[in-house]
Amino acid sequence: MPASRLRDRRRPFVLTGLVTLLVGVTAAMLAGIGAISSSARWVSHTYEVLAKIESVRSALDSTESAARGFRLSGDERLQADYIGHRLLAPAQADALVALVSDNPAQERRARVLRELVRERLAQIERTVELQAAGRATEANRTMMTVGARTGDAIDAAADALEASEQGLLDDRRASSNRHAWWLAAIVLFGLVIALAMLAALLRMLGRETRRALALEAEARDALATLEAAAAQRELLAEQRRVLGAFASLLHSCQGVEEALDVAGNALAQLVPNGAGVCYAMRASQNLLELHPLFGTHGAEYDDVIRPDQCWGLRRGATHVYDPARPTALCEHLRGLDPAHACGACVPLTSQGNVLGLLHVSARHGRILSELERAAVESVAEHLALVLYSLGLRESLRVQSLRDPLTGLYNRRYLEESLPREIERCERRDRPLSVLMLDVDHFKRFNDEHGHGAGDALLTRIGQVLAAVTRGEDIACRYGGEEFTVVMPEASTEQACARAEQIREAVAGATVSYMRRELGPVSVSIGLSQLRAGMDSPETLMADADRALYSAKAEGRNRVVCHLPQARAVLSESQGA
Repeated sequence: MPASRLRDRRRPFVLTGLVTLLVGVTAAMLAGIGAISSSARWVSHTYEVLAKIESVRSALDSTESAARGFRLSGDERLQADYIGHRLLAPAQADALVALVSDNPAQERRARVLRELVRERLAQIERTVELQAAGRATEANRTMMTVGARTGDAIDAAADALEASEQGLLDDRRASSNRHAWWLAAIVLFGLVIALAMLAALLRMLGRETRRALALEAEARDALATLEAAAAQRELLAEQRRVLGAFASLLHSCQGVEEALDVAGNALAQLVPNGAGVCYAMRASQNLLELHPLFGTHGAEYDDVIRPDQCWGLRRGATHVYDPARPTALCEHLRGLDPAHACGACVPLTSQGNVLGLLHVSARHGRILSELERAAVESVAEHLALVLYSLGLRESLRVQSLRDPLTGLYNRRYLEESLPREIERCERRDRPLSVLMLDVDHFKRFNDEHGHGAGDALLTRIGQVLAAVTRGEDIACRYGGEEFTVVMPEASTEQACARAEQIREAVAGATVSYMRRELGPVSVSIGLSQLRAGMDSPETLMADADRALYSAKAEGRNRVVCHLPQARAVLSESQGA
């Protein structure tokens, strides 16, 4: 039989075998792609479960922190914050149970965790009720015993959930890798056989060969696309984890520097090999001060910039500088290396207030990716909210420690500061003096000129004390027409001289009210000196008060010093 006819008779079998092989390889590839896609979805699901577990923990910690703050302060705003957080933890636990419903074992663990969370919330509610009932000791004991055991149980349940999910994650990753290797082996085996057959049938199956090669290329592209998508999903999941941890830490910060440190640490993870700085707005709203965050010591940046030097602050939106595109370079970046200037300027705004500016660059001559830019904007949003909250907190703290009429510190600040100053002076073996001042005939002044004039007089005395005392002195309005000045490291002689200076300054001051000049007025001053190891804040204040009453009894408008064995009248004015 001629060879050509033999080849013709074999050709259908070869072609059939080739078709069968191609079909098998394609089916294997589709099955492998499906398996990889399914593994990727399960990996993503595992990350969602892990993130939800952390959300449950974070919500429970936030609820406990808010409850503790409300128990300690009794502030109604903290009560509203506590009520809002109390509802969040059960919702997160319910969402976790729904998320793991496909796995009976995990669902059982999640239900156990949910019951523990509810039990913990009930305990927290119980401590709040005990605190409200005045049973603070019992509330604290409950938190230290029952609350600690429940917290340990919650941690154990959450850890078990996470460990199981981590095991599932490892198994799914291994399965994905096995599928990838099997898919690659099948593709390579099919390719070798197909090339051998195609060599025998080159002339007859030229088109089919080119078509098969095209299909192979498309399959490889699809696989590469899937791998890139899986890598992107993993990167996104890691980014979400970092942002979640950052948000949880950030909202627990007690100061601006602490918040900036947390933000810098998060940005260092979100933008590897990058650099970032924060410019914080001064209270004057005309300048911004530099705070390096990560990747730089800040030496190459300007220490202070104006708001109009940044396009981001001008436009109120993120401004990205890319030399390859028609974008403007901010004036505050003109002195930087081009590799450092390529980055994003993100304004820090909250409640319509401009709090600062965040500048982050990727370095190495590249620009930030879309994912990195979104992460930086998310960090900026959280940071702006916390900076605004810290600013409000500081403003409220200052207001709570200042007397609104005189501008001096109030009695509460005195009671907080005096023990600290006594301890410091005793530790350093330094003296400490306390002055107690009382306005002479203040009731008669009020009766003659009215309470408005009395307020004007107290305001004027507050101004005199602020001007005459030292920067390290603590001038307070003690109550009514009484004032107190704590003078750390001031000996009796120095304190007497300063008290006499205050008495003369008040006597020489005039009070303007309703276009009239009122006065003159005088003050009586009692002085006490700290006896190391013998005096407490109460006895020190009592000694100063006794010296003040002595000054009143001896004619007013004078300074009297309280001594351990005797009393000394240091100055007096005739005709007081």
